[in-house]
Amino acid sequence: MKMTIYNEPLWYKEWRDLGFECVNGPKTLSLNISQKNENFSTFKKSHDILIRKAKKIKNLQKYFLSYQLDNNEILCLADFILNAFYHVNEFSKEHMEETLIQKFTDFHIDELREDTLKFIDFQNDVIASIRQLNIDNEAKLDIIETLYHPAAMIHGLFDIFRQFEDIYQSLNLDHNLFHSTQNIKENDLRLFFEHIGLNIDETPLYIYPSFANYHSLVLLIEEDHYVLLMGAGLESQSLTSYHESRNEQQKLEYFLKVLSDKSKFEILTLLKKKSMYGNELAKAMHLKTPTISYHMDALISGDLIHIRKENNRIYYSLNKEEIEHMIQYLHHKLLKDEN
Repeated sequence: MKMTIYNEPLWYKEWRDLGFECVNGPKTLSLNISQKNENFSTFKKSHDILIRKAKKIKNLQKYFLSYQLDNNEILCLADFILNAFYHVNEFSKEHMEETLIQKFTDFHIDELREDTLKFIDFQNDVIASIRQLNIDNEAKLDIIETLYHPAAMIHGLFDIFRQFEDIYQSLNLDHNLFHSTQNIKENDLRLFFEHIGLNIDETPLYIYPSFANYHSLVLLIEEDHYVLLMGAGLESQSLTSYHESRNEQQKLEYFLKVLSDKSKFEILTLLKKKSMYGNELAKAMHLKTPTISYHMDALISGDLIHIRKENNRIYYSLNKEEIEHMIQYLHHKLLKDEN
């Protein structure tokens, strides 16, 4: 297992998630865990203070208001900037701002991530393809401004990040509290990834403690590596029990919520026939790849699909056992005589 464990959070992801929560409210797709460590209440209190103070910062709406594509939240301008290129997590914290400006100023199309900037037609009319996006005009102008005047837009985002960090520093959190990643056992990691259908023997795995997601596990699946954000308020054994943290009633409620969404239901019906990767699903449903990614996050969170990596592609398949279990539980609740 090629595993690297860090003692500090992945800061650009932390500030992105905090900004997104300030504007859009708490993220509901994370895998919430019941197993809290002794520092959970400290992180919750500090997190709530940071959110309350950060909401007063100017221009949060500009960078973190979620875009609406195909009637689903999928990304914001900060995502557009931070996720445009591969291996952003390898950029140093001190030079990330300048590196991104340089990347946007002199980029090559083959450097772009498929799930962000490639929905823009750089081969033909860039402006026309942005105008066709199903987002409001102000958001379109922000994207155009980022492409043609990246320095000003990126400086604006990182100015917000610096204000986030100033507030965070004022909380005087002891960095020794970020020990959620230090006691992780290799076998627990294997069980976690086996449950969701991923093999981690050959794929590099980077593990960071997370303050912004102090109560959650967040898995980022990249083409050539995985990133696991481990909530700093969680016990390390949460890895092996995350899928058991919700009771049957909560699982059923989530299951019914997923089925009520037309796009998610259609994805499940497509996966009934065969395993598919993101671009295949996007083409079959006439949706953008980021929208598919949004839906897959929800389905993974509900334990309704399995994922596997093959030839640098992430394939999705139906978790028939879990779906059958939920149907049987619903049958028991509604139709079976309790007497």
